[in-house]
Amino acid sequence: MKAKKKWMFLGLTVLVVVAAGLGYWKRIGIRNTLYRMLDKQIPLTGDVYGYYGQEVKVKENLNEETSFQMEDSYADKIDTTITKESSMVDTSWQIDQQIEAEVQSGAFTFEEPEVIMDPYQISPLTGVAVFQTDEEYRVRVTVKGKTKEADITGVTVKAKGHRVPIIGLYPKTENSVKLELLDDNDQTIKEMELKVQTDGLPEEMDDMVSVEKSSGESAYGLTIISGQGVYYPFAYDVNGDIRWYLNHRTSTYGVFQLSNGNYIMQDNYGYVSSVTKSFPAVLYEMDYLGRAVQMYLVPHGTHHEIIEKEPDGNLLILTSTLQDHVDDKIIELDRKSGEIVNSLEMTELFGNDYTEDVIDWAHLNTVSYQAEDDTILISPRNLNSGVKLNWTTHEIVWILANPEVFKGTKYEKYVLTPDSDFLWHYRQHTVYQIDTDLDGNPDTVEITMFDNHRNPEADYYDHEKGSFVTVYAVNEKEKTVSLLKKLPVVKANVTSNTTYDADSGHIFGMCGTVKSGTAKTGMTYEFDYESGEILNQYYINKNYYRAIELKANYETMSEAMQQPENYIKGTLRPLMETTARIAEPTQQLSEGMNFKLTAGILFAEMRNRQVSQIIFKGENKSYVYDQSFLKLREEDYLLRTESIPIPLTTVEKGTYQIYCVYQDGYYHDKIKAEGFAHCQKLLASQGHLSEKFLHAKQKRQST
Repeated sequence: MKAKKKWMFLGLTVLVVVAAGLGYWKRIGIRNTLYRMLDKQIPLTGDVYGYYGQEVKVKENLNEETSFQMEDSYADKIDTTITKESSMVDTSWQIDQQIEAEVQSGAFTFEEPEVIMDPYQISPLTGVAVFQTDEEYRVRVTVKGKTKEADITGVTVKAKGHRVPIIGLYPKTENSVKLELLDDNDQTIKEMELKVQTDGLPEEMDDMVSVEKSSGESAYGLTIISGQGVYYPFAYDVNGDIRWYLNHRTSTYGVFQLSNGNYIMQDNYGYVSSVTKSFPAVLYEMDYLGRAVQMYLVPHGTHHEIIEKEPDGNLLILTSTLQDHVDDKIIELDRKSGEIVNSLEMTELFGNDYTEDVIDWAHLNTVSYQAEDDTILISPRNLNSGVKLNWTTHEIVWILANPEVFKGTKYEKYVLTPDSDFLWHYRQHTVYQIDTDLDGNPDTVEITMFDNHRNPEADYYDHEKGSFVTVYAVNEKEKTVSLLKKLPVVKANVTSNTTYDADSGHIFGMCGTVKSGTAKTGMTYEFDYESGEILNQYYINKNYYRAIELKANYETMSEAMQQPENYIKGTLRPLMETTARIAEPTQQLSEGMNFKLTAGILFAEMRNRQVSQIIFKGENKSYVYDQSFLKLREEDYLLRTESIPIPLTTVEKGTYQIYCVYQDGYYHDKIKAEGFAHCQKLLASQGHLSEKFLHAKQKRQST
């Protein structure tokens, strides 16, 4: 009898559990359906937001990576109804060929050149003067400024067929452009003047720069403002006049100068997911005419810094671990192969001592490289520190921080000892080691930084108002530090940077985010280092990420582009192969997702966290791109869109149907599941012609 009652009780318990489970499932199903109808977001549990359903059970592959090199012609062997879009490199190449045809036509002379405005359709205040000469000459080009100090000058390579870059035109102006033929001693053989008319600035750039103080001259010919609230990078001169801009939107962090006179642009298309925001994964190397020469893709996206290890060397890139934390990883990308050859997660240095319940615990915002001792210098902002470490062994060399930050911890032994009491930095940006000896002591190295001086919520914070341009001298043998300079600037809560110009002895304080009531604006300062005098100061009517010098290479811009090979390269998360039986969805997805194909990279456009799986069902093999394990922890990012790059390089030849898990439902995609046939073999470029080359020409008007 007791046994019977026991079994009855167990049976009843099971029924109750099953009923409750079914009820909960039904309730969730009804709720989710209602949310979808109302276009609302579904919180998972607690502070986790989004949709995370799986149709195919797979394990996460966040740390799996595949490297590749390819060209746009890769897409020619993929039969699909998906829209194919050329890379900016391919578009630049097609345009460049047409420009070169104009050069070689012999139709234009030095006396009567052709001017092609905005040749690559991305940089409106630029142009190219095209002509031929009987003998080889170099050409000096000068865009006349409103003052002599505002002239923008460059010199081309020696040639008979000339394409002279014109950089720094004023908007909505008939510009005077001087051309000079130079002999082998750079003496002027002949000169002439062009009149070049330009269109006005976009409305959002009107009144963007105001002069607060001007000395009439500057160490920087043009200063680039980019990132954050400045979606379209621009550059202003000593008088505060905008003389260059891109009409192509960049990501949050803008552009980064390279030693060859080009720059790296973080594109606003191609993002990967994380536990918070999405990160830009597509980088272009470009010149200041707007010509793209390389395209790179990065598996976990990029954020605050992209630099070269050495001139023309590999790229050091700040990235994220994505799953648990963000802004906490450094990678080295081989510029020739696209492979990641070295990487460091911040937990390798500090373990989990600072990670508890903090997603952005490190917030790396700077990395730089010192070739002489194979070290990097990084700035983990949220640890209020500059950290130098060996890039090969990943061992800490020293830490530049208020000793109170690491007092009583196992990291205390690395902290530099101050030689006196001084005002320490907090929440700093751009911690750089410079080559110039500023204190006359050969035993020290100089460190510049922008000290935002935000409250780290620590009882040792000094509550000093404002931000500072700061210079330290570090004696690496004695492990001591001295404060050389602390120049006050307006309070900049975040972003911002400091740079030092050795030729002029000027130091810059670029205040990226200045709060004025509810508005966010910016400010830039140029100081004489020795005296601390403010030479130039400019108000920027938007908050920005960084301000840097525009360093164009006129010689490379005056040469024809070499036919690019394997110019799309990088490393991405691969599709996961699965042997699971995949059923055909019964629902058709009419909106919410788009696809675009560039070379062998499929970009999946979607609202953030609306799609948790993309499934490629084949006849013999199937593949899954899964991001269901990346749980979004900040609701604000739900309304953002992302365009996830998915490499098709590891997919076996065959025909595939594309399905997706969208808002926890299982669907055909909106292209009617028409799949693609894929061939792994890379063929030579077929040269599909670009239609973007516009003959926005102006014959010169000699004066």
